[in-house]
Amino acid sequence: MDTEPCVDPATLDKLAQMGGKAFAAEMIDLFLNYVPQKLAEARAAEQSGDLPGVKKAVHPVKSSAGNIGARPMQNLASRIEQLAGDQCRESTGAMLSELELAYKHVEAYLRECRKVPGA
Repeated sequence: MDTEPCVDPATLDKLAQMGGKAFAAEMIDLFLNYVPQKLAEARAAEQSGDLPGVKKAVHPVKSSAGNIGARPMQNLASRIEQLAGDQCRESTGAMLSELELAYKHVEAYLRECRKVPGA
């Protein structure tokens, strides 16, 4: 994750080109409001030993991260989805911690983007 930016700015630019700056801002806001809920669901499922629940909660995180250009986060979510499907309980918990940390980096980046005039 260190060598790759947490969010690909080109993806955010494409969102703005597709629907305007207001659309891009709306997509950022949706991501910032939706993903924490799904991460909380994934963590609760992991803590109760419900790996299918982890997989179900992480799947939309993977998609949402891809839509916003958060490739490292998308890749982590994909790996967690696979681990949960393979019933790798120990690995799943550790990877969820990495995903939660990755989200904090993406969140900080996107909140800075929202502060830019016209964003």
